[in-house]
This record gives sequence, structure tokens and C-alpha cells, in this order.
Amino acid sequence: MERRRQSVFLAAALVLAQLLPQRLSTKPQPREIEFVDTIGTSGIDFIHVNGASPRKYLAEITGSGAAFLDYDRDGNLDIFLVNGGRTPGSSMTNSTNHALYRNNGDGTFSDVTTQAGILPNDWFGMGVAVGDYNNDGYPDLFVTHFEGPCLLYRNNRNGTFTEVSSSAGVRGNGQWASSAAFLDYDKDGRLDLYVAHYTDHSYTNNLICPIGNPPVKAYCSPKVYQGVPATLYHNNGDGTFADLSREAGIAIPEGKGLGVVAGDFDGDGWMDIYVANDQVRNFLFRNNRNGTFTEIGVQAGVALDENGSPQAGMGTDAGDYDNDGLFDIIVSNLDSEYLALYRNLGKDTFEDVSARTGLVSATTGFVGFGVGYLDFDSDGWLDILVANGHVLDHPELVRPGATYRQPKVLLRNLGGRLFRDVTALHGRSLLVPQVSRGVAFGDYDNDGDVDILVNNCGGRPQLLRNEGGNRNSWLTIELCGTQSNRDGIGAQIEVSAGGRRRVFQRLGGGSYMSANDPRIHIGV
Repeated sequence: MERRRQSVFLAAALVLAQLLPQRLSTKPQPREIEFVDTIGTSGIDFIHVNGASPRKYLAEITGSGAAFLDYDRDGNLDIFLVNGGRTPGSSMTNSTNHALYRNNGDGTFSDVTTQAGILPNDWFGMGVAVGDYNNDGYPDLFVTHFEGPCLLYRNNRNGTFTEVSSSAGVRGNGQWASSAAFLDYDKDGRLDLYVAHYTDHSYTNNLICPIGNPPVKAYCSPKVYQGVPATLYHNNGDGTFADLSREAGIAIPEGKGLGVVAGDFDGDGWMDIYVANDQVRNFLFRNNRNGTFTEIGVQAGVALDENGSPQAGMGTDAGDYDNDGLFDIIVSNLDSEYLALYRNLGKDTFEDVSARTGLVSATTGFVGFGVGYLDFDSDGWLDILVANGHVLDHPELVRPGATYRQPKVLLRNLGGRLFRDVTALHGRSLLVPQVSRGVAFGDYDNDGDVDILVNNCGGRPQLLRNEGGNRNSWLTIELCGTQSNRDGIGAQIEVSAGGRRRVFQRLGGGSYMSANDPRIHIGV
């Protein structure tokens, strides 16, 4: 244990250059905590277009993501929403733009998409990643698409972006790209980029799989399509990236990646990569500390469910839910499965504790996508939020009682031993049925608690303001690397309060096709 702790302190010393605004509050707050949907008064006028058509392309029910970021560095979190697009079989004729909204600092947002240089979207949007790849102090945007290129928007530090994917070498080859994550896997001080690919499904090889009696056209399972290897781009430090996927050992053909999170899971100070795959085993890429990775998901116990079967991995996140100093993994899955919780036992070994912690009974029956750890009540224990929505528009034909639109599930952490479904106790907005996909977590109103941004497939987003979650003490930390990457991705933070020691990481990726607040919220 002492050896592991020493390595953690060393990594933190190397990566943690300085702590920016630390805000500690003990102000009395309301007794109850409620998530209130403020989208109607926020000034955000956005509708996700899923391009639904009789041809049932998988992309129609897969996207899209969302991001919290402070693109203009004014201290307020802005919002980026990825839009879907038109498909060959839909009745749409116009482009469907992604959208960037500037936080006005008073609870409202202004649409700055055009003036910021975000291009009209001619492709079907999927995910977004945020990271300062050129270490200039301003966050850049990476956007993925179905049947289209990946786009890298370089922040010009004046409120505008320039699209540089071709010159940077990250445009891709048109394969279906889903989630992405920035990370510094070789510790050279520059952010590299991992891009997950889903399947070889396209507009030209689309299949339709009827369900019910009489049969109704439906979306096919990803099992009918082949997997696609992921891409790992190494940052060359001159504004360009090199595709080192094969050399690094991450180009596994069977992957059907939907969610990705990068973090140090074995405590050696080097970032590993976890990938949630749909209907095939999940991947855990252990960093070999020499520019390569070894995939150890099966032997580590994070590739399959407790019965040894692959699940429909969608979203994923990492965090220390039981405050033992090790980072545990969660994965959202289908309604016939459950939200998987893999407890980190150390030494590259995990245990599926989903049933023991109450997650099986609380989440079976829902199709989970966006997912994340958040301490919504600032009590010092990481809770879980899952955004749900079915993948079939007529799921009742397969499972009686199933619905296309579904509520969120908020799970409160009871001392690291058990999670309890408390959704109904914290606001009607969580219970409104939606077809939810991407979720981002962040404190957009800077009041000391974690708010939630949800991108709903084929509908309006939700901006769920946390009211009362700051009633306990809290600490917000923003990292700024000097020897490390500017974002401090890969840094580890140790906090001692109330006789307890807790550990946090600045992760890469997480949730589902989305990007979270770069600041770390700590309930104390």
C-alpha cells in the first residue's frame, strides 16, 4: 500500500502544477435537493434531429452527445450540443447544425454557433470531446460523426474556432466514430486522442430486422454488423497527430465501442483506457509505460457480466465510489441486463458487485446510455445518474411493458455499501420520460453543486439545475498543468476531511459521447 501511495504522490507532483480557484462554502442551504429543468428559460433553442426513416438506420437511435466547456475562459461553463442529421430515407432537406451556447452568467445562454465558426453540419453527428491539445490555455473541440469525418475545432482564443481536422491528421476515414477521449498516454505533456468506432454499418449495407406478429420494421442488433478497430492519435506537438493505433496495440477488430473513459486504474501513474463495447466484451487497455497497451479486460474482470456474458455496453465512467483509493468502473446496458459496477480490488483485478450494491434491482428494466458518478448532495460519497431511453421505437413488441421514452435513474450512495434509487425524491424533471443519450455533468451556475445536461434523441435537451446540493461543504478544483498537459488530465488529487482520505482523478472522456466540467467537484 505504501509503495502505491508513493507512486501516486509522485504522479501528482509531476502533473499537478497549480490549483486554480478553490471555493469552499458552508452557507446554509434548502433542506431538500431538487433537479429543476431550466431549459425553457435558459435561451437554449435546440432540437436534436435523429433523421428517423422507414429504413431504420442504427444512427437514428444512437446519438448524440453534449459538453460543458468554458470556451472563452470567463469562468462560466458554456454548452455544446451535437445534432444528428438527415438520412437517405428521411423527409429532411436542410442541414442540422451542432450548437454552441455561451453562458451569460445569469442563468441564460446565447447562441454563438455561427459567430464562433462552428460549421453547418452535413453529416450525422455523434459525440464530442473537449481538450486543450495545443496547450494554449483554451479548450478545443473534437466532434465525431456517422458516415462522415471527425472534425477538430481549434480554439482561436478570441471567441472563435477554426476547423483543422485535415491539417491535424484526425479527420479519419469515414468509419462510424462514436465516443472520444483526450489523454496523455505517454506523459510527454501533450494530449493524445482516443477515438472509439462502433460498427461497419453504413447507409449502403443497412439491414432491417422485423419484430412482432404481424412483423413491424425495426432496428437491427449490432450483432449483425462487424466491429471496427479504434484509433489512437499521438500528439506530435506541432499541431498534428499521428495514427499509432496498431503500434500501440489498441486496434482490435472486434471492438464495437460506444463509451470510453481514460484513467489510472492500477495506480502506476500512467493512464489506461476502458471501452464499453456493444454486445462484445469490454476492453481495458493497460498502459505498458512504453507507448503501448495490453488489453486485459477478461482477466481483470471488467469485460463481461457476472455470468461471463458480454453486455450491451453504452456509457461508462470511473470513480472511487467506496472511498478506498481505487477507481471503480460503471457501464450502462440494455433493459434485459443492468448497470454494471466493477469494484477495483487492486493489482488489475475487479469484481462485479452490481447485485450486492443494489444496482441490478434498480436498473434492470431501463436502457441506459449517458452515465456518471456525481456527488449530487456533497456528502462525500459518489452517487450515480443514468439517462435512459430504449433502442427500439416499439419495444413493447419484444418486452411487454417496455417503453421507448424512459425516466432517469438517480442512485444515492449509502456509505459505499449500497445504492438506493432516490429519483422520485429529487424533482419531477428526472421522471419525465425521454429518449436520452448523451449526458454531461458540471456546475454551470457556479453555486457549488453538480448540474446535469442531457441531449435527448429526437427531442429538446434538458438542463437540470441542482437546487440544494450545495447544502454541505464543497470544494471545486481546476487544474492547470505546466510540466504536464495544460488540462491536468491524468492528475490525481488527495483530499483529507472529516477523518477520511479521498482520491480523485482528472479523467479523459466518460459518460456517453459527452464531455464533463473540467473542474473537479468534491463534497466535504
